[in-house]
Amino acid sequence: MKYFPYLSLRVLFNDRTIATFLLVLFCILFIPIERSGISTVKVAVMALCPLIFILKKPYISKALLLGMGYWLVIYFLSLFKGEMRFSTLGFLAMYLMMFITYYDFIIKGTFTLNYFQNILKSLIIAYGIILILQQCCLLVGIRNMPIINLQNQFFLSITKLPSLTLEPSHSARILTVAMLGYLRCEEISISRKLTLREIFDSKHRRVIALFFWAMLTMGSGTAFVGIAILSLYFITRHTAIYVVPLLLGCFILGQSMELQQMKRVEILAKASMTGNTKKMQEEEGSGAVRIIPVLNLFTKTDLTKKETWIGQQSMKKDKAWWLKTDKSIIDQYGLIAFLISMLLVYSCMIHRFFSIETLFFLFFMGFSINNIYYSWGCLMVMTTIGWLQKQKEQGILITENEMKDE
Repeated sequence: MKYFPYLSLRVLFNDRTIATFLLVLFCILFIPIERSGISTVKVAVMALCPLIFILKKPYISKALLLGMGYWLVIYFLSLFKGEMRFSTLGFLAMYLMMFITYYDFIIKGTFTLNYFQNILKSLIIAYGIILILQQCCLLVGIRNMPIINLQNQFFLSITKLPSLTLEPSHSARILTVAMLGYLRCEEISISRKLTLREIFDSKHRRVIALFFWAMLTMGSGTAFVGIAILSLYFITRHTAIYVVPLLLGCFILGQSMELQQMKRVEILAKASMTGNTKKMQEEEGSGAVRIIPVLNLFTKTDLTKKETWIGQQSMKKDKAWWLKTDKSIIDQYGLIAFLISMLLVYSCMIHRFFSIETLFFLFFMGFSINNIYYSWGCLMVMTTIGWLQKQKEQGILITENEMKDE
């Protein structure tokens, strides 16, 4: 009699298992093992990706060509300026190689629509359940419970918890993009957008409830920004009459409850409307750091300067460079590298420029490719959604049953 299920190496290391592992790994951070944003686990997995890529019969894909082109441009610009840093170039190469490997799996049809939607559903539910367990622990005075990602972090309070990442703002980003991905999957499945009423049907009720509980109670201003952007999914000419009042009601409720995170978003929004970057920095420095570089790209870019095209020299030597109100997202590597990165994003990651995905890319990732795990986790979700959308439009979307028959 067999007491243990039979597991073959072929099943354990097949394309789907590896692709799922990569996606989930970069959508969570388990502090007891990974310790910090520069996770040894993630670094080790990224270091293996070139070998995985070669062994899995690689394609010469757009991601490979554009990713290599982007890195080479940055490499030669850094060489020209005499600023070679492994902390940026090395990690960027590893993240790009990981993404290229993941992209290769996706375009091979590794994920079906149902399978990918179930991954996102499980991810959202896991975030919500872990957050509730963390809240229960703090209510009874327990601040150290490694199994649920609690390790007595300095910021812990009943209204500020990390769930399955390093900090609440990271969780807010990944949860919001995962929920958009979940909605997009359902949209692809039924060939139309979901209505606001439909998301509360029994099929979606548990996912939606845990999503909103996590977003509203984790203690992140980023979560409120995410909910506001995500709500645009439901706004049409026909639905605006009740969606907009509902959003205004939530905003007024948040103000009446004196939620600190919502106040921060409100302060930053008001300061942003003035266009005064110094005022934004003074009013809400943390949020302004993410918005000012993007504003300056469109308002203060001088195409006649050499630094605009190749980036500024010795920018990192100024320890307070990131606090300056005249900084731009092209300061480090210049406009040439930025344009190539946009080709990579909109060729391989985001299907349409005018989309909610672009707003998330703007507000959550600063409209740039960063060496941060949650940025790549979000981009991997968007990549898969974009590919499934293209397959649907071309009429070649493969279902789970069709994959099993092959």
